[in-house]
Amino acid sequence: MTEEAPPDVKRRRLSAANTKHQNVRRITDLPSGILAHAASFLTDPSKALFAISLDKNSAVLPNERSSAIVGNQWDVLDFGGIEKGLAEKLSDSDIEKVLQCIDAVNNVKRLKLANCTKITGVGLEPLRGSLVIEQIDLSLVGEHQSPVLDDLSPPISCDHVLPILDSIIASEGCLLKYIQFPSVWRNEPSAESDFHAFLGRYNQMRGDRGETSCLECNQSLPERRWIVTGTFSADYGTHKYTCYGCLKHYCYGCDIDGEILSACNTCRRDYCKDCVGMTFCSNSENGCIKTFCNDCYKYECVKCDREFCSECVESGHYITKCAFCNKCCYCAACYDDAAGDILTCSQCYIKCCDDCRLQRCRQGQQDCGGCIKRIAPLLVGENLERKQLQEENEQLKVEMEALKREIRELKLDIEELRSRNIE
Repeated sequence: MTEEAPPDVKRRRLSAANTKHQNVRRITDLPSGILAHAASFLTDPSKALFAISLDKNSAVLPNERSSAIVGNQWDVLDFGGIEKGLAEKLSDSDIEKVLQCIDAVNNVKRLKLANCTKITGVGLEPLRGSLVIEQIDLSLVGEHQSPVLDDLSPPISCDHVLPILDSIIASEGCLLKYIQFPSVWRNEPSAESDFHAFLGRYNQMRGDRGETSCLECNQSLPERRWIVTGTFSADYGTHKYTCYGCLKHYCYGCDIDGEILSACNTCRRDYCKDCVGMTFCSNSENGCIKTFCNDCYKYECVKCDREFCSECVESGHYITKCAFCNKCCYCAACYDDAAGDILTCSQCYIKCCDDCRLQRCRQGQQDCGGCIKRIAPLLVGENLERKQLQEENEQLKVEMEALKREIRELKLDIEELRSRNIE
């Protein structure tokens, strides 16, 4: 016997069935609480994109529904939290709507435009005059990734971005501590450029704040050299004395079981040892003294497991690497023992491992005679192995049929024994 629900509960159920369910014909008809609960399973940037998608072309200023969806905890807005393919499609209009939706000028302390490679920067207008933002990453790449983009000329423009940055650093009470610029802005330094002039204004703003000391040794840090302005420096336009992760300030002289603050040669960011560990390139005997983040991709010799910086590997500086995969890499000492695992084709001059050469030939991407001749033994070996597997499979089928016959015979024997026992 089932227990009947109280009358008031049944009335509420009937009321919900007769009214609310009939009125919900679109997702925008759902109560804000339900939409907010659904959005709680999304990453932060996705929440904002979800909120503005519900408003479509209407006003995207904070409203009851969008506020319920995005909430008010927006210290960090990192577009690296969404799929790269989606971030690459975002326009300036999309970025502007997101910043407006979350009231970024009053909420966002850290902005990271990872993979937003289609923007010109005009969509950052809602940040104008922000007094809360502390970090702006315009590199357009994610954390622990090389700042060099596949598209060497992304549309992000100084003409659109610098006026917005100027409005921030000119505001009394500005808290900005760190800016990372697109690598394309730093590639051709010029003391006459608008970008170079902005670097000077930023350094002046930081100097006007007064003395800043290293948190480890309490030594005063250079007041107006936060961003490198030397046009002949490889670090031109990069931020110094500040950890990208925690934004704490350190000098480069402190050394307690390793440098407190170090620069990564791969992602071109400085990290303190509390945020990210650093590794020295193992090619030091050949003159390389570079370091890289433990979280950045490391190339390892497949024989001795020594680690090398990306610059040594990509330049072939005493390192031999397959042109298509990262798993075949040898240092100079081990490559002699590699028995030609990575070879350069005498016809197409492509240096790669046999596995990649075989795969590319199968896919029709590499059809030169030299490569085919090289992998011919592998193809023969594969055919022999495939034939052997087929023979083993046929043998297993025969054995399986024999086992089935034995089982059937055993069943018949059991039935016969049972019938005798009954008699």
